[in-house]
Amino acid sequence: MQPIKRRFLATFFENRVPIERDRIMKKRAHMICNAHIDPIWQWDWPEGVSAVLSTFQSAVNLAEQFDYVFCHNEVTVYKYVEEFAPTLFARIKELVKKGKWHIMGGWYLQPDCNMPAGESFVRQIREGQRYFKEKFGIVPTTAINFDPFGHTVGLVQIMKKCGQDSYIFMRPYPHEMELPCERFLWQGLDGSTVKGWRSAAYNTPLGGATPIIKRRCEREKSGVAAVLWGVGNHGGGPSRKDLADIQRELLSDPDIEYIHSTPEAFFAEVEPTEVFDKSLRISMPGCYTSMSRVKARHAQLERELYMAERMAAAAYFSGAAKTYPTEALRRATQDLLNAEFHDVLPGTSVQCGEEAGLRFLSHGLLEAERVKVGAYFALSSAEKPAAEGEYPVVVFNPHPYRLTDNVECEFSLADQNWSEEEFSFITVLDSAGNSVPYQVIKEDSNLTLDWRKRIIFEADMAPLSLSRYSVFVDFRKLEQAKKAAALTFDNGRKHVEINPETGLLSSYRIDGVEYLKGGMQLVSLADNADPWAMAEFQLKRVGEGERAFTLSAEPTGVFRGMKSVQVIEDGDIYLGVEAFFEDDNTRARIGYKIYKNNDAVDVDVTLFLGDIDRIYKLKVPMATEGNLIGQTAFGTEPLFTDARENVAGRFVALEKDDRVIAVMNRETYGSHFENGALYMSLVRGATYCAHPIADRPLLPTDRFTRKIDQGENRFSFRLQATTRDALPRRTEEFVMTPFAQNIFPVYDAACKYAPLSLEVGGEGIVMAAMKKEDEGERIILRLHNNTAHDVEGFVAYGDKRLALTFGKYEVKTVLISADGMSESAELLI
Repeated sequence: MQPIKRRFLATFFENRVPIERDRIMKKRAHMICNAHIDPIWQWDWPEGVSAVLSTFQSAVNLAEQFDYVFCHNEVTVYKYVEEFAPTLFARIKELVKKGKWHIMGGWYLQPDCNMPAGESFVRQIREGQRYFKEKFGIVPTTAINFDPFGHTVGLVQIMKKCGQDSYIFMRPYPHEMELPCERFLWQGLDGSTVKGWRSAAYNTPLGGATPIIKRRCEREKSGVAAVLWGVGNHGGGPSRKDLADIQRELLSDPDIEYIHSTPEAFFAEVEPTEVFDKSLRISMPGCYTSMSRVKARHAQLERELYMAERMAAAAYFSGAAKTYPTEALRRATQDLLNAEFHDVLPGTSVQCGEEAGLRFLSHGLLEAERVKVGAYFALSSAEKPAAEGEYPVVVFNPHPYRLTDNVECEFSLADQNWSEEEFSFITVLDSAGNSVPYQVIKEDSNLTLDWRKRIIFEADMAPLSLSRYSVFVDFRKLEQAKKAAALTFDNGRKHVEINPETGLLSSYRIDGVEYLKGGMQLVSLADNADPWAMAEFQLKRVGEGERAFTLSAEPTGVFRGMKSVQVIEDGDIYLGVEAFFEDDNTRARIGYKIYKNNDAVDVDVTLFLGDIDRIYKLKVPMATEGNLIGQTAFGTEPLFTDARENVAGRFVALEKDDRVIAVMNRETYGSHFENGALYMSLVRGATYCAHPIADRPLLPTDRFTRKIDQGENRFSFRLQATTRDALPRRTEEFVMTPFAQNIFPVYDAACKYAPLSLEVGGEGIVMAAMKKEDEGERIILRLHNNTAHDVEGFVAYGDKRLALTFGKYEVKTVLISADGMSESAELLI
């Protein structure tokens, strides 16, 4: 094909000019040249940089000798070139202008497409689009995620509202999931659609591309075919031999018109009619659990980043802060996006990849924490100085509605109390001077001294602003020790039991309805070293070698000296119990918080993993029936109930009519359901990057190989019965807790800001983000309806009110300025 013709076709298709179909006399084959590069996988990131630079250099050199189009995605790799090879970067920019280098995909990188929150996917796309628009003037309309291990249906609405209309993926493979056809309309939870194509592969062997391209194109029965080609996995791209072979053997083919092309050009020619409306799963379900520490820190950074944005916006738009920390928040965002890479967050890299992910996440947490603390002290600058004897506790409510919840805070007494006769006694008052329920609980420190104190109290908090409580302390003689608490709580509405013989939570009853059938217990099941979990038995567990933990008669190791089951807290807020268990070389603690002022029971698991080739789960036997549902990106979807492994976000729930029994979490993703029991996946005794290859041994047997997640792992769950419409907000309240500190305000008389007056109404409506827009002075709110029906809601800002109507699972962006409020059809940042 002549150069001018190729460039004309690329421009023709990308501008979406209608095609005269009768002029296409033979099958057209779009050859999309690319070079898949994992920045981190079996190697650390510096080697990934080397692969990027050599691949891009080769692709540029070949572009001067051959008339072809090289396509590549991911901001991360372009940044490597921009920083470490600026001359090469400049040459790429020239090739982009000439149409010989195509910016494809447009995302920050190819992330895991199962576990991130909806807002994180928005940032993956928008941060990618920002970079490519700034550097190349390009905004791709086809998303490319061919290497991740499954894809949530929540992506459809997100892509559509970020200006993308098509999607290329590879997994799950056909043997893992049957689709109506390989090209289809992918329909989101809200009803929106994008074109989807499952590619058979994304690469070709060095020097052997031509016969594979020809074979794949000939298999296509329609008049338009496409094939991804080029050496991949550790870079490579096109070779001189491959391009020469294509030029000699394919471009003059009498039956098929082969063209060097782009994803956008291909999708401009196809109009699929088959509709598929589910997530693209399952593929390699070990990825939902492997490297639990990375997953836990990822979930932590998501909530800390989005909370820091809220606090920074509240401080800036109320006038308490003079600047908005755009750059610090962007750095934290990019840390999050890098850690979501599809071989880091799923846990399928070597150990240095895990360490790189943890470094990204830890740096992002530091950035977010500094923003959060800065905003907090800016907001508190208008607080009056402490009264005589007062320990002020100032609380920020991160939710856009009034909230009554339990808040924890630590503080130090004014002086160390060394008395052997008198001990501190605490009173907590609200801003009107009324006593509030509270409880003194164990502080983090272990000094046996009356000095550091930790309290939990019931707080009533205004939305997105500070609420002040006052703690007063006096000293009294120690009262007689309380009678040992029972392991049962019953207030007439809520009944909870811990079985003293087994240490298990055996009954959870609300308004006479029992939700547990037997005890909630830790179990382990047969597994292997493969972090992907590619074996057939790992796709569907069906009780594979299930083994229950046993209560430790005399706890040993790190739990030495503890009683098997013991009450550790008992007051007006909650009853705290802990129990200790063992399974082979693995030890565990389960801590229960049975709240007395709400319907929740918190279950905290600390598991010291000392075994391999087992997967560990928290088994929750359900006494009720219903539909199993789980949170996904901007939505809720049905889950498998036939022992296949599920992936979900911060809740899994059993739904019947308008009621649910939910298991919420702060850091886990995998689970399965069989025989009426929900199994929440915790950790796997897998080995770094142990990839099955044919019938070869999975691991070498002549030396030790490093194992993943050995040692201490911690997990937080909440068991709660509620309504289906209330579930999204109750989950958000468990995950994103109020920020409380004991501070002695440095009062600034010149600081006369009015607290931000902003509220979001509508049952089932959740605020995913609140931030200042990147290029302007408006507040951006990201709101979504996480129910399967329409919801009427509103945003109130000062004296203004915007009525909103949400369709099922609809995501909206609301823009707030001094002039008023409006909806945007796009997901802006």
